[in-house]
Amino acid sequence: MSEPNESDVKKTLKKHLKGATASTIESIAKRLGILPSERLLLTTDIGITLATASLRAAIEFLKAAPEVSRFIDSSDLRVWGEVGRRLCGTSADAACDFFQASKPTLEEIPENMRSAVLKLISKQAALSANTAFECFKEAPDIIARIGRPETAMTVLNTCLELARHSVKHSYDLFTTAPSVLNTLKSEIGNTGDDLISRVLALTSAFAFKSGGTAAEFFAELPVLARKSTSLKEGSIEKLLNNTESYLDRSGGVALQYFKAASRVLSIAGEDAFDRWTALAHLVALQGNAASYHFMKASPQIVADLAARGGKSKRGQLVSAVLEIVEAIGKLNSLAAIECFKASPIALTSASVGQFREWALRGIDVSTDVRKTQAYYALESKGSQEALFRIEGGLTLDSVAQTLRMYVEGLTGRSLAIAPLASIPDESKLSDGKTIYLPSVVAEFEGEADNFRLFKVLAAHAAGQIEFETYAINSAGARAALAEVKAAFPKRQPPSEAASSSSEEASKKQRRKRKIDEGIGFGSVLPHFPNPDLATRLFTTIENGRVDYLLRAAYRGIRRDLDFVRLRLLERRPDIDMMVAEMIPMELLFQIALCGGATESARRAFPTTVSQLERIMSEQIFHERADIGDSLIATRRVYDLFVEGPRDRDDSSNESSEANEKSDSSGDEAEGADPSSEQSQETAKQSEVHDDPFSFWSSGVSQEVTPDTEELSEMHGGESVEQDLDKNDRAFYYDEWDRELGDYRTRWCRIIERQNTRGSRGFVELVRSRYSGVISSIRYQFQLLRPENLRRIRGEIDGEDYDLQAVIDYALDMRSTGLIDDRLYTRKLRRERDVTVSFLLDMSSSTARTISRQPNKPYTQPGQRIIDIEKEGLVLMSEALEAVGDSYSMQGFTSEGRRNVKFFIIKDFGESYSSDVERRIGGITYQNNTRLGAAIRHAADRLSKQQARTKLLIILSDGRPYDHDYGDSRYAREDTRMALRHARLDGITPFCITIDRESEDQLRDMYGEVGYTIIDDVLSLPERLPGIYSRLTT
Repeated sequence: MSEPNESDVKKTLKKHLKGATASTIESIAKRLGILPSERLLLTTDIGITLATASLRAAIEFLKAAPEVSRFIDSSDLRVWGEVGRRLCGTSADAACDFFQASKPTLEEIPENMRSAVLKLISKQAALSANTAFECFKEAPDIIARIGRPETAMTVLNTCLELARHSVKHSYDLFTTAPSVLNTLKSEIGNTGDDLISRVLALTSAFAFKSGGTAAEFFAELPVLARKSTSLKEGSIEKLLNNTESYLDRSGGVALQYFKAASRVLSIAGEDAFDRWTALAHLVALQGNAASYHFMKASPQIVADLAARGGKSKRGQLVSAVLEIVEAIGKLNSLAAIECFKASPIALTSASVGQFREWALRGIDVSTDVRKTQAYYALESKGSQEALFRIEGGLTLDSVAQTLRMYVEGLTGRSLAIAPLASIPDESKLSDGKTIYLPSVVAEFEGEADNFRLFKVLAAHAAGQIEFETYAINSAGARAALAEVKAAFPKRQPPSEAASSSSEEASKKQRRKRKIDEGIGFGSVLPHFPNPDLATRLFTTIENGRVDYLLRAAYRGIRRDLDFVRLRLLERRPDIDMMVAEMIPMELLFQIALCGGATESARRAFPTTVSQLERIMSEQIFHERADIGDSLIATRRVYDLFVEGPRDRDDSSNESSEANEKSDSSGDEAEGADPSSEQSQETAKQSEVHDDPFSFWSSGVSQEVTPDTEELSEMHGGESVEQDLDKNDRAFYYDEWDRELGDYRTRWCRIIERQNTRGSRGFVELVRSRYSGVISSIRYQFQLLRPENLRRIRGEIDGEDYDLQAVIDYALDMRSTGLIDDRLYTRKLRRERDVTVSFLLDMSSSTARTISRQPNKPYTQPGQRIIDIEKEGLVLMSEALEAVGDSYSMQGFTSEGRRNVKFFIIKDFGESYSSDVERRIGGITYQNNTRLGAAIRHAADRLSKQQARTKLLIILSDGRPYDHDYGDSRYAREDTRMALRHARLDGITPFCITIDRESEDQLRDMYGEVGYTIIDDVLSLPERLPGIYSRLTT
């Protein structure tokens, strides 16, 4: 075969580059003529292939190919062309730009790395062509900044392996490599070359075994490097070795171990690190989910413990606690884990010695998992009593009289002193006559120091009264209200826009009336988009105002105030080790109550610190500051935290976002959500315990509505508890976690309230439509009545005439004309043997329409499932009124575990009145189906009824679901456990559903109790009384 000449090339190009001008083809042919024949054929072949996607891109490729061929071999030339072809799929312009930029870019890349770069961007281009192009353009600069060729090649190979799993993570690692490696070099010094090689090898292992976690691991290295100078030699190598051992379990667990362990090491030292690692290995025996949860929560727990010990003793305190936990772990691993998680909370009321005694007692409490968990979480009364019975600390009872005299001498006011536990649930924060203090203070080893803290707390509480924290209708509060309203105009959240329920309207109206009663801080805070966050900000700012005014007004107390301030400063956590969500509140706390931000905080966040100091100086730190200034300062700080400056590099933010995304994907996703909530709850507790003055504001959050639309990062993204209406009642229930094989204690909150009233028209329509069926049902159910009946005379409706009443009726008609139409008698049971509770699924899935004539949607439109269920309730009410059984009707829906709504439609002992009929009419579909919690609450209410037979009938359209209810298996297992416990309480559950398609799953969920599947949903109203009859006879 002869070699192609220029004429052959022109013919080939003219044939395949249709649309190209003759001059363009002439120019390209001349350029290609300098190439060897083999390279020429390859280039022409690639160009022809590109022309099928984009003529412009093909022309640019052919123009650039002769020059680019000087820098790469034939195999890489094909890779280069393939990248351009993939770019064409996104944008022909991008492909043209890529080919035009290729020659100068490749020229700057070292020769031995060009192939690696092209392979990397080719792998990236398969999923994201634009990312690949950006990576290519930045490659020369990144490689130059890395410096050492060996290191740069290792980074490229790692990124190539990572690109097989995640294009974004490979790009993130490549672009951040220079800054990360330079940080390692600058912090560790010349002796760090071996360590850099080690971390690069471990990063490669992450990429090979776990994909995207490699980039997250790599981004964490600077945090450790900054603390390396204070660590013992060999500590980091030990940390890396342990991390690598966890890789065999799971990339997510290994990453979480590294994050947690590096913080433990830097905060508390090597001894605490070794003890914590031993505990982590113990937890790992329980599986990846438990290990992941434990490691994610650990940094905050250790930070809390270190803060309690102060800078000089932080390592000692953490080691002492871990030593206690280690001793417990030899006897009971679960108890050890729970003890460690509870240690920061327990140590707020006990010394280390007292904590040791309390912790060791917990082992003997019970072998039951739930009781052990409740003990160490301080959720059980017995656990709290065990902790407080241990001698130590200073009790309020012993110093209350002294404190009362102290406050009276300080302020000239006679104020009562009471423990926090005595505050009524629905009380205002203060009546101006009583100050509330903790029952015991055990912050210090010495009684004298604990008494000084009591004095400061009492002075602060009295200062809130003296300096009018609770002032109503003050000029400052009115001005603040106007400013906040102007800054945050009322807007309707999407969830409300989608629902026009009268319940929400009445809720807003009640809040409006409450605000109009008097303007104080409690009526200003609800106007913020996120009232819960505003309350937290206001609490810190107002305490700062009171502290400043106390110092100005009473010089004699300054020494005690300085003593507590010094203690707070000693307990400040390292700002670099804190979770991002807590940093803004920590900065505000330091400036408001600690005399200013720490040096490390100023270095890390100079702009934010400067702006916070300016706000506090202008609004709070002057003797004329009043409650209005605190509220306005709250508005300004709120704005700062919403729109505030970013002192950190963007790369840090991106890394943080990547961490969050990775936490919910891949092999680490087993327990990401629960662990996240757990750590956020711990963070929340830490924030409260770090601030000894925050207890006074605990009632505020009950009066405002959390809104997660803005600043959700300030709350850690937790499932927020919605506020309660005036007559609502809250109940907490455990939830079964199948992965842990245990209950999550007090995991779900039930909000019990009366159902919204609708129209009686629905019930009247059902009675009219089913009049014949109702008559038949009433007759059949009357036959079920037991013999043990008594006759009730003078009824409006009944089974027989009351002869005496009929005679009186006739006489009155003839004489006065004033008649009484109660002419009947009824027979009722003296003792009710059967009590039944109906639990109605009100989830959004019940909005589906069912029709017997789906092909005639206009003439016979069908009915929604929720309306069919309502019809069933009406017919059952008629039947049960006839037989005389006690019954209740409830509906439920859910919006996460903290907001399971439980609607009372008819309660036990309540007559079937027009009010109940309106509540039936007001039933409508709402949100999700957290069935386990609803069953537990319904069973708890039913168990309190006196009857030999107790039935719980559940009407649902299918399987349980909620957005934080785990997978479908988790929800089914929780529901099954709820039904099982109902049976153990002497209740007979029975489930009626319409989901025939999931019969196997329904059998798994309801198999231990009775259930039925109704294929013809429209027959539910007529079949329901028959089902009930069979259950009770």
